[in-house]
Amino acid sequence: MQLELISFKLCPFVQRSVITLKHKGVPFDTTFIQLNDPPAWFDEVSPLGKVPVLKVDGEVLFESAVINEFLDESFGERMLSANTLERAQQRAWIELGSAGIMAMFGAITAAEESASAAKRAELAKLFGHLEKHLAKQPPAPFFAGKTLSLVDTLFAPLFQRLFALPESLLDWNAIPTVMRWGERLADEPVIRDSLPEGFDDLFPMMLKKQNGWYAQQYLAD
Repeated sequence: MQLELISFKLCPFVQRSVITLKHKGVPFDTTFIQLNDPPAWFDEVSPLGKVPVLKVDGEVLFESAVINEFLDESFGERMLSANTLERAQQRAWIELGSAGIMAMFGAITAAEESASAAKRAELAKLFGHLEKHLAKQPPAPFFAGKTLSLVDTLFAPLFQRLFALPESLLDWNAIPTVMRWGERLADEPVIRDSLPEGFDDLFPMMLKKQNGWYAQQYLAD
């Protein structure tokens, strides 16, 4: 099976698929594009105009959640529970993590301080729910136990970006279980290796180009 992942270099939703592929040891090729200036063929393979897109022997899959579940079902040991209720619950936490990614980007790209603060509050509320859940069922060391799950692959890119910010969006003291889980994920070799080359420079550079309130306050030259 020949796999080609179409990617924007800094997209956390692409990175979740990269983590899954690397964790399962599946070979794949990567084609990078610029979302603000995509090639003419991109519209044909991505009806929603988003990445990632996965080509499987020339056939196209789009949407990262769909791609990750396809990879999980096709290669190696499963990364979602075999129990139907637990699997549905894991998918629900994945959705919360996706909302967290959008709230984070809203907070760091908003033009006005008030809009940024609203997104920070939204992110804090989401992570508050996560803290309550993890406090009752602490990661051991991963979300679903001893091995990496698709919940981990979604949250890991979010944690990496939150930890990379010069001014935290969250009060980590209020969510200690979440913070420990995030630190454990960030230290996992396959997750570290999934970051694009030059991430430490590219991520703040991207935020500066957005020129939102956060970047003006905390990323000024």
